[in-house]
Amino acid sequence: MNLQSIQIMRGVASLLVLLTHIAVKGSQYGNDALKGFSIGDAGVDLFFIISGYIMCVSTYNQHLSFTQFIIRRIKRIIPLYWVVTTLALIVYLYNSKLVNTSGGETSILASYTLIPNGKRFLNDNGWTLSYEFFFYFIFGYFINEGTYRAMQASSIILLALVMMGLCFNSDVRLFVFSTKSFFIEFVFGMGCFYLFNMKKAQLNYKYGIGLFMLGVLLFALQIIFQIPASEKWRGLDWGIKMLLIFIGLLSLEGLIQRSSFLFKDLLLEIGNSSYSLYLIHPFVLSGTAMCLKHFGMASNPYLFAIILLVFSVAIGHFVYLYVERPLAFLMKKKLLPHKSI
Repeated sequence: MNLQSIQIMRGVASLLVLLTHIAVKGSQYGNDALKGFSIGDAGVDLFFIISGYIMCVSTYNQHLSFTQFIIRRIKRIIPLYWVVTTLALIVYLYNSKLVNTSGGETSILASYTLIPNGKRFLNDNGWTLSYEFFFYFIFGYFINEGTYRAMQASSIILLALVMMGLCFNSDVRLFVFSTKSFFIEFVFGMGCFYLFNMKKAQLNYKYGIGLFMLGVLLFALQIIFQIPASEKWRGLDWGIKMLLIFIGLLSLEGLIQRSSFLFKDLLLEIGNSSYSLYLIHPFVLSGTAMCLKHFGMASNPYLFAIILLVFSVAIGHFVYLYVERPLAFLMKKKLLPHKSI
């Protein structure tokens, strides 16, 4: 199923995260580029909603075992992640200060296994993959009974875990990780699949545009009034805002496919390369920022932000074409049958 709305949302999500990290770099280099743009972290919340939805799309009416499902996910996620992590390891061994410049102890073992141990990953963006695989293991455990059953069971488990996290406090690392409010966003995605794919619910495009604009407006108000995001309630705070945007754009799928609006093709290409962009952009930002400083071009916040944005998107697309896609092809030919999802 080729959903252009999903690809566009992937592109938007990756750009939001990228812009936030450009703001962090601007702060580190003292030019205040994109100062205060922290709302881009919500791109991660949109990714989690998309993931919940896509897991249902990619498994519906298929007969899969737990092992088959997990191998699919490993083949899709891990090869590129390990390549980028190994690149980060080489840099780390050369000069550890060049990796995770915002501070914190780095764990090589956790970086490759994605098992959270309280330390930083070599590729700091890998923390989201820990949450993804936690969801995959729960969803996959029930997948042999069909997608509908996997949706039901995993939603109940994830909602119960989120409720525990909201109701109880604990310093136990496993409890803190497994009860994050993030997990409700996977449930949001699965719920959208149930409503719009299984129940064939229809949403008039006017209402879709309204929901999309409402989500954008709520984020805009949060930026304007500088309302801080609550880490504990983030899945309900940013998650619900992103859910409005997700439903709004998903309901416009037919309109998006028929239209040819400005930057559509660019957003679709960024969506295609969103995983590569998400993983590689921290290294592109660091390297590009150091080069700009070396040539005395890091003081202008506008030039700084534009160059970092363009270089990150361009190199992300290059990695997608010449690393991610060949790896996916290799997984398809050499290992078990692979479907890019």
